[in-house]
This record gives sequence, structure tokens and C-alpha cells, in this order.
Amino acid sequence: MENNASYDSPGTIFKRLHAAYNRHDHAEAAALYAIDGEHEDIALSHVARGRDAVAAGLARFFTAFPDAHWHALDDLETTDRAMGRYVLTATLQRDMGNLKAARQRLELRGVHILETAQGLIQRSEDFWDSKTFHNQMNTMNTGAKA
Repeated sequence: MENNASYDSPGTIFKRLHAAYNRHDHAEAAALYAIDGEHEDIALSHVARGRDAVAAGLARFFTAFPDAHWHALDDLETTDRAMGRYVLTATLQRDMGNLKAARQRLELRGVHILETAQGLIQRSEDFWDSKTFHNQMNTMNTGAKA
């Protein structure tokens, strides 16, 4: 029996993910993942496994950075992948883990890579520079002398 199901292309899924990010809709973003899909923040060596973990991580991020916005620079797609460069801008307005909020501004370049199958994200990887992030959040500039 032939499968005639029609699924969104990886590029369309990529655009839908970023649109959900920019609406701060963690549930909609997580729904784009396969039930057992994963998101890896390469800089943190952290993998969120499953839709619930993806949604929870995004909810924490959106709470700390309520004005977060991903500015797409470009994107590229193949038959089962989409990737694109972005600039994330945000202001840390609530404590997040060890980060103490003092309205620090964030402007962070990054790259997202999505692996898709049957219209869902199986795996995503987010590449960004942790040193730039920590410098902008003032976590490396404590005033202590070496």
C-alpha cells in the first residue's frame, strides 16, 4: 500500500519553529517535534529529550527573556534537514539558574540545524558561543583579579 501522506518540508518546519519561538509559544514549538525528538544546546552540552522537556526548557527561557526575538539571517534545506543562521536579541529580566537578572542585553549569533521525518523534528542542534553569552550576561566579569 502506497503512503500518500503529505508533510511540511524541512524549511517550512524551520520557519514554523522560529515563528513559535518569536511568539514565545513553547507548546507550539514543542509540538513540531516527534514525541521522542530531541533538542541539543551544543554550547551547554545539554540534550532535552521529548516534547515535554523541549517545552519546559523553552518556557524557562521565555520567562527569563520575555522579549527574546530570533532574527533569521538565512536558511537552507535538503530533503530531510533545514539549517539557518540567526541573531537572538533579548534582555535578561528574571533570574535563570545561576544567572541573576539585571536587565543585561543579549545579542547572540547562532545556527540551528533540524533533522526531520514525516513532518516532525527528530533532532535539533543549536550552536552559539557560550563565551559571548556569558560575557553579555556578566557571568565572567565578576571583578575578581586573577
